[in-house]
Amino acid sequence: MLSDYLERLRRFSYNARLFLLSGLLMGLASSIFSLLLNIYLLRLGYKQDFLGLMAAIPPLVIALLAVPAGVVGDSLGHRRTLIIGGVLSGLGALGVSIFTKPEPLILSIGILGLGWALLQVVSAPFMVEESHEHERTHLFSVQFALQTLASFLGSFVGGALPQLFARGLAVPEGVAVVYQMALAVSVGLIFVSILPLVWMQSAPRESSRAHLRWHLKTPAGLIFKLIVPNIILGLGAGLFIPFLNVFFKLQFNVPDTLLGTLFALGAVGMGIASLAGPPLAQRVGKVRTMVWTQALSIPFFVVMAFVPILWISALAFVMRFALMPMSAPIYSLFVMEQVAPEDRATVNGWSTMAWNLLFAGSAWGISKSCGALGRSSSSSVGSTAAAFCCSMCSSARWRGVGGL
Repeated sequence: MLSDYLERLRRFSYNARLFLLSGLLMGLASSIFSLLLNIYLLRLGYKQDFLGLMAAIPPLVIALLAVPAGVVGDSLGHRRTLIIGGVLSGLGALGVSIFTKPEPLILSIGILGLGWALLQVVSAPFMVEESHEHERTHLFSVQFALQTLASFLGSFVGGALPQLFARGLAVPEGVAVVYQMALAVSVGLIFVSILPLVWMQSAPRESSRAHLRWHLKTPAGLIFKLIVPNIILGLGAGLFIPFLNVFFKLQFNVPDTLLGTLFALGAVGMGIASLAGPPLAQRVGKVRTMVWTQALSIPFFVVMAFVPILWISALAFVMRFALMPMSAPIYSLFVMEQVAPEDRATVNGWSTMAWNLLFAGSAWGISKSCGALGRSSSSSVGSTAAAFCCSMCSSARWRGVGGL
């Protein structure tokens, strides 16, 4: 099995390997940027309400512009759109690291969100375009694993950079300039990540794309059936994921160092599990892999919510992190394989928009509900609701997607 896996990795095309390198660099940059942005804004003197606004703008932009981004990707070509997305991401991050007034900061984070929208929507169609059927599942899973690795490494690098710049500049660690310099490192990595995209060979169909095309060849009913699982996943994720750190703080009062270690272990488990997805999909099929991994994760939600023992809850957390996202790259690939090649980015845009809107809405709704019910019940309510939604998601995937 291992030799077959490695052989499929060796068959990745030149463009696919450059795409993986670009994604690793972009993921590392994004992880550093996300880790330090709020602290930098606090050091500039901004309050939590402005931090919340800055955090809400990128997913809102992604949700609103995902479909137009998909149309652009299908019309102009996936490689060109990836380059444009990288440039916009770099310019937006540069603006955030340079400006200190609210208006340019909001404009810059909006530009960053637009760049992320283009990158997110076009990545899956590009991987389908640049791979053969026998290696495609492996490419999606390796890309997902590398993103997880980049997030893991970025957290460590981002945490060390302010201290290094404080020593180099001979200033206290808490001043804004050291975080500004650390953010500048992430900006540099974003621009470096564009180079592998520029080095790619143009796809044969890319030169023929020159105009925006809104009409889809894929039937609307099929598109709806394909994105329903992602709609329910976004709903469940919004109820659960934003409050995981709060859950462990309120339920077990864990220190920050242990909380960071726990989340790092979850990321490692997620990356390793994603690499196990292709052999499992090859053995039992993509749809069964999606359903089984989702269904197996549900008991761990329940354990986390109702077993008041830290090590058991922590183990359930790691297992949930491994199983729940395990099917994500397989699901993305499955959707891309069902739609017309020229519709892939647009359909992925609809799916991305649906996930982000439901994620934001459910997160806001459960935060209001838990605030009304009280702090002590927030963790169990969020966990139970998420388990219920993920159970629905598994059923929807089996009936809605498996029946194609």
